Amino acid sequence: MNEDFGASCQERQRTRSVAAPVSFGLTLSAVIVGCCISFLLTLKIPIERPVMLVLASLFLLLPLKAATFATLQKIVAFYLISVPVNELSSQYFQISFLPVDVSVSYTTAVLLLCALGYLVGKINTTNATQDYSSANILSGWVVALVIVTIHMALLSLILNKFYGYGYERNLGVLGNLFLYFLLFVLMWENLGGLRFRQCTGLVLAVFYFATLFVNK
Repeated sequence: MNEDFGASCQERQRTRSVAAPVSFGLTLSAVIVGCCISFLLTLKIPIERPVMLVLASLFLLLPLKAATFATLQKIVAFYLISVPVNELSSQYFQISFLPVDVSVSYTTAVLLLCALGYLVGKINTTNATQDYSSANILSGWVVALVIVTIHMALLSLILNKFYGYGYERNLGVLGNLFLYFLLFVLMWENLGGLRFRQCTGLVLAVFYFATLFVNK
């Protein structure tokens, strides 16, 4: 029985040792794919002031391990990743399915890779570990989403009552908010790793530096 238990522990350990790099690779691939597609679309939607974004990307390369600075790097990284994702959110490609043409956002590819990386990464976690700072930030996201949703609902009712129409951009704004919230949930844990932040910073620095020449 002890031998079976030991073999089971070794098997779980091997699975976790494989899950970590796979999750790393999938999530980093999401960043690379997002940057590549966004770069191809920058002729249509130029990125303003890419120099500042290049400098912010280089900040991610610093080997900062203190909790405060690491959290700051995670927030900066999430913002920098959100920029190309925002570029893709309004761009669609067509998929022909029988007689129907379906428009799919380019962000689907990014989110799919992030979701796979997140699910694989869950194999490498245990219930005993808990990141309280991440839980607080997640709670802040939920509160913000609730407040914005209620505000939009009330604003729409007021506009409809006095002017006869609602706020037509409600669904688009809410869609973008939930897009960033989903991106945060799927990427935040991997952004906690120094090596992942550095690799992400390098990819983003190359991307934003390249946009300097495209925007000219």
